[in-house]
Amino acid sequence: MLFLAMKQLFSKKKQTFLILLGISFGTMLYVSISGIQLGFRKYIINSLLNNTAHILISGREDIIDRKLVDEWFYANQTVSWITPPYGKRSEAKLENYQGWANRLSNHPEVYDYCPRLNIQVMIKRGDLTHNLALVGTEAKRQIRVSKIADYMREGDFSSLSSGGNKIILGVKAAEEIGVRVGQFVEVVTGSLDQRSSFKVVGLLSFGDENVDKSIAFAHIEDVQKLNKTPGRISEVAVALFNMDKSGELADQWSLLSHDKVEDWREANPMFMEMIMMQDMVRYFITIAVLIVAAFGVYNVLTIMINQKRKEIAILRSIGYAPKKILELIMYQGIFLGISGGILGMILGYVVSRLVESIELNIDIGGNNHLLIDYAPSTYAISFFAALIASLIASFLPALSASRMTPIDIIRGE
Repeated sequence: MLFLAMKQLFSKKKQTFLILLGISFGTMLYVSISGIQLGFRKYIINSLLNNTAHILISGREDIIDRKLVDEWFYANQTVSWITPPYGKRSEAKLENYQGWANRLSNHPEVYDYCPRLNIQVMIKRGDLTHNLALVGTEAKRQIRVSKIADYMREGDFSSLSSGGNKIILGVKAAEEIGVRVGQFVEVVTGSLDQRSSFKVVGLLSFGDENVDKSIAFAHIEDVQKLNKTPGRISEVAVALFNMDKSGELADQWSLLSHDKVEDWREANPMFMEMIMMQDMVRYFITIAVLIVAAFGVYNVLTIMINQKRKEIAILRSIGYAPKKILELIMYQGIFLGISGGILGMILGYVVSRLVESIELNIDIGGNNHLLIDYAPSTYAISFFAALIASLIASFLPALSASRMTPIDIIRGE
């Protein structure tokens, strides 16, 4: 039966080749587009994890809502404020860092955690000044909870471990004031009397010009001393053994404290919406391409069945049951799906390699090439999608052919 199916299929080589190309191009597009989108998504997620880790525990901000104040005090004009108490009432900070440290140290799902203090500062070198966010951290823990060491362009991030007023700047921030590794900058925060001299021991780049221009790292004790807030922790970044449990654990821990506990998805809602939009576009393109390929399979098999009506009548006359005729056509659909899927995966891989080799005039994650993901799951999904589309498209013509009888075919002629 398989031999007969192949003989019928290759009797129309041109039609078979064209529909094979249709399925292959659909599979190739899915593989190449998915590779680009998933590569870019991996880059975004790695960048987000450098800031938030898997879970971010931060002090809850006490904000007095203007609408509530108006409802409570101004509805009956019982209170008349000279200065209404709207907005923030205090700076966000962890109320019980030691409690979190004890909990995280003993939790079996926690790989490591890193306390941090974020403050806004101004760096000065001569007459040049530049504003940025200074992150006080413990270098060894920061390396364990993120991939920040991979983004170093000069120096070693672990050189912050010993403290001693050392600072690592984003490359664009360093360019703003013309400072190099080994030179000193003056770091100013709050009032002008809160200043100290820091030695630049490294430069890093996350591949985002805005981030590289606005971030710096130093030892947490140096930042606490500069800010005159000894012992203060503004947030704790937590890395888990299993990243997929971040949402579940964040929900559990948020019930235990007044502090804000967010997993990396909650902490970056705008980026997650962008990733969801990318997925929707990718699925839409895939479905559209596979529908076109399925219609191609359906048309080819329908035309072939009409051209092979006499052969089908002969097969039915010599004893081939409707089930055998169904198998005959389905074999052809399966062959088109498998061969088109394999050829499409190969073409998709080749196209992905070609796209990856193109040099761009932009910096993406430390290089000037598009980031491509070659996850085996993408190739597996593309293959099975091509196969399923071919099976569905070939079933209707196969069912129609199996219901033909020799008498109906002769009358039709």
